[in-house]
Amino acid sequence: MKRTLESVLADIRNGKGPSLLLLHGDDYRVHSAGRAILDLLVPPEKRDFNLERFDGRAAPWDEIEAALMTPPFFSGAKTVVIENAPYFFSREQRGELGAKVLQLWGEGKKEEAARLLVDLLLLEGWTQERWEGLKGPSAAGRLAALLGSEEREVVEQVEALLAFCHAGGMNLTRPKGGEGQRLMELLERGLPPWDILLIIASQVDRRTRLYKGFGEKGWVLDLTVEKDRAGRISRELLAEFLDRRLKEVGKRVEAQAREMILERAGEELWAVHQELEKLFLYVGAEPWIRAQDVEEIFLDQGEGWVFDLLRSMAERKPVEALRHLARLLSQGDHPLKLLGTIVGEVRRLLAVRQLIENELSGMWTKEMSYPQFQRDLLQNGPPPGLHPFRYYMTFKSAENFTTQELIRALERIHRTDQRLKSSGQPPRIAMERLILEMCQKR
Repeated sequence: MKRTLESVLADIRNGKGPSLLLLHGDDYRVHSAGRAILDLLVPPEKRDFNLERFDGRAAPWDEIEAALMTPPFFSGAKTVVIENAPYFFSREQRGELGAKVLQLWGEGKKEEAARLLVDLLLLEGWTQERWEGLKGPSAAGRLAALLGSEEREVVEQVEALLAFCHAGGMNLTRPKGGEGQRLMELLERGLPPWDILLIIASQVDRRTRLYKGFGEKGWVLDLTVEKDRAGRISRELLAEFLDRRLKEVGKRVEAQAREMILERAGEELWAVHQELEKLFLYVGAEPWIRAQDVEEIFLDQGEGWVFDLLRSMAERKPVEALRHLARLLSQGDHPLKLLGTIVGEVRRLLAVRQLIENELSGMWTKEMSYPQFQRDLLQNGPPPGLHPFRYYMTFKSAENFTTQELIRALERIHRTDQRLKSSGQPPRIAMERLILEMCQKR
């Protein structure tokens, strides 16, 4: 039976909670769930004596087990929490773990990225000697290949990560593998009657014997966020999350502002939560959130920015387009990543432009509403990985370009790609040149 946070909290309130509980999934949902569960399990006045916390990446298992075997100081249950538990990893997760390391580093979570890198290297059987020998010009490239990519942008990130790890004295001497086996033995023996063990894991492999054993002996709460084919949070879940946060803070949002938030959301709920908190602080006591508020303060983690940028280009507003570019570069987006998103959108615009001029000639009009678009033109659904509303907005944007303009745009993007990779020209200058070329009058 798949458990929900609501059912787990209800069982704990009724005194029917588990003695073994594993949380894993989206970082934000896991953090929120862990806090809610602890609030019920251990009242604040008892936390000095009836609650012990451990970092699973650093704490020896002997220390954790000793805490489990020691009765609580006060009457009632004793809760032991193991955070960042690495016991459920497997080598089959190498690609997933490598991507997570790069994601954490890109988000500025340097310590977390370094710790997860240790877990990955230990899974791969690395020794301290091998780690210390990872030096020289090719070191970053070799480690980037292990993390799943050898692109120049990734190698540059890994080079910085390596420097951070070496400067911090990171080592691989911690024994690995025995903790999971000893946890399995503990599950089979059973916990002392006074214990509640809460394990919080950032990554799990559901195929492992330990994970399956935990599901049999205890409760597993999977808080993974549903993603679409492009790897972004599903629109339905994101809309539900947004509505709940708006209700909690007593705010209302304009339709355009709401759509901008949904488009700008990326792959992690935690990042969306942080951007919403900034937005709420920005509007202050104002009850309504408007489009200009989102434009000003909400960091674009998805690809919604490409609509703003291309709209400015189509309207031949170079100053506005350059302002969008400056904002994206200032928030750390790599020029090649931006260029890749732009070329993908231009190709979609070209495909839609050709549809408008051929198969859908006379059927599509720029005045068409979204419900009309769904009813009349989406009988077979949008292209794979593209939300229907996003597809509708692509049709609207395509009205701003001719087919020849889009073909010329692809040629200019190709030249910009060559400049970024080989000319030595500052990336910002190359991107600004592209925008100015695309903003030229017809």
